[in-house]
Amino acid sequence: MSSTFFSTASQTSIHARITHPFKQSDKPLLVFLHYWGGASSTWYKLTSLETPTCLSDAYPTAAVDLRGWGKSTGPLDDERAYSVSAMAADVASVLLQLHQDADNGSLLANGFVLIGQSMGAKVALAALSQLSDTLLKAPKGVVLVAPAPPTPLALPAEMREQQRGAYASAESVRWTVTNVLANPDNLSELDLETVVRDSLSGNPLAKTAWPSYGMEEDISKAAKNVLSNLATRIPVRALAGELDIVEPRERVEKEVCQFLEDAGADVSFRVVDGVKHLIPLERPEAIYEAVVGL
Repeated sequence: MSSTFFSTASQTSIHARITHPFKQSDKPLLVFLHYWGGASSTWYKLTSLETPTCLSDAYPTAAVDLRGWGKSTGPLDDERAYSVSAMAADVASVLLQLHQDADNGSLLANGFVLIGQSMGAKVALAALSQLSDTLLKAPKGVVLVAPAPPTPLALPAEMREQQRGAYASAESVRWTVTNVLANPDNLSELDLETVVRDSLSGNPLAKTAWPSYGMEEDISKAAKNVLSNLATRIPVRALAGELDIVEPRERVEKEVCQFLEDAGADVSFRVVDGVKHLIPLERPEAIYEAVVGL
């Protein structure tokens, strides 16, 4: 696994953990986009060769730190710089730079699959509409994990204020994870430590962006346009946690799956038993199965 940095915009450097399969592969590049509070390491159970649900032995992978999270940077003088559209533009730029890179261009030889969780799922859909012309035929599928809807989502003021303080300290992150984001019985101490580190890594503007304006951003028109105009119906696999209170399965089915079906995507929906929001850590095998089933 290699760490690679991409300059995508002013004051913005995007970090990605990239893997090449050991053997020549006919598989698409898997591009992992994390949730609000996560980072590229959120996906370690799917990218690390030491885990039973690893995909990196057969697929090329790129796990991205979205701007302001993990090792990625972003502007510190612009409170609106962490919009879904801005993060989607970063992803589209990273894909184009990979395509043009002599050392990494082969990663995209068989196209790519976007795998996004929660906020990252909304970024994934927005990124499709920002692809360069040379990559318009490259998407081979999308896997949406506990996805935020592409339409605006407005939370009550009290809940929004609670979210703003969720990642203020190690203690607040642990409380948020064990009481809101996950069924603690599904997590190891390593999982908890990973989430705490990742959530604290966000810069102040990235931490406040999603509850302040990111979740209210409407990317539905752009997503619908690109899905409707693709040469073939793109397969979409959507997963929702049975116990998720952040993105409840009823909302995912109605506001994400139905929207995508109406836009012309080939959608399948699965409810993952016994888990809340952190499916990549609680039940990575569900994501593994969705990817290999594309």
